[in-house]
Amino acid sequence: MTRVRGNGTIFLRGIRFHVSRTLAGNLAYLVETETSLLVFDDQGTLLIEHPWPEPGTKYVGGGRPKGPH
Repeated sequence: MTRVRGNGTIFLRGIRFHVSRTLAGNLAYLVETETSLLVFDDQGTLLIEHPWPEPGTKYVGGGRPKGPH
C-alpha cells in the first residue's frame, strides 16, 4: 500500500509509475507479480497494470506526451 503523490505517481523499486494526477493523495494498493505491477484503488478497481520495465528505467508514464492534446 502506498499513497499517490501530488504529481500522480507512485514510487516502487526505485521506479516512478504514473497512475493519475486526479488520484493525488489517495491510497493505492500494489500487487507485484513476476511479470508486472498492478495498482488498485480502495474500491478494488484496477488503475494500471504495467510490465516491469528494463533494468535502469526510472520512470514509467502513461504513454501520452506532455502538453495540450
